[in-house]
Amino acid sequence: MSDLEQHERFMREAIQEALKGDVSKTSPNPRVGSVIVENGAIVARGNFEMDGGPHAERNALADLGRIPEPSATLYVTLEPCSTQGRTGACSLAIVDASVGCVVVGALDPTPAHRGNGLIALRDAGVAVVSDVLVSECEAINPGFSGRET
Repeated sequence: MSDLEQHERFMREAIQEALKGDVSKTSPNPRVGSVIVENGAIVARGNFEMDGGPHAERNALADLGRIPEPSATLYVTLEPCSTQGRTGACSLAIVDASVGCVVVGALDPTPAHRGNGLIALRDAGVAVVSDVLVSECEAINPGFSGRET
């Protein structure tokens, strides 16, 4: 299986996690899903469950319940946030957890945030692969055009 095929396979799993979110609870935020993969197997899952609660990446890290292996890859349907909000920047949580690689579906459409999560991860030495199943990831949240900052 090629890297792209593997990335698409696990991104589809992250999409399934995102679809567990109830729009009436996540709004005005988007539904987001995440999985953590080690040695070719999913070891943790998370989705964004409600406005004000932990984001999908943080829920996946909590589901893992330990420090990820250095070779771990975190898949997430929407670019990790890079700013301090109610729950803290997910990009920082990923760096603090020593995740080796992050694979992202869609970029955050919020103009002030778009691409900044990827920059923060790369600047911290995390490998980043972006634009995996972009259309499918964007379709999770029809009409979502970002948040006011």
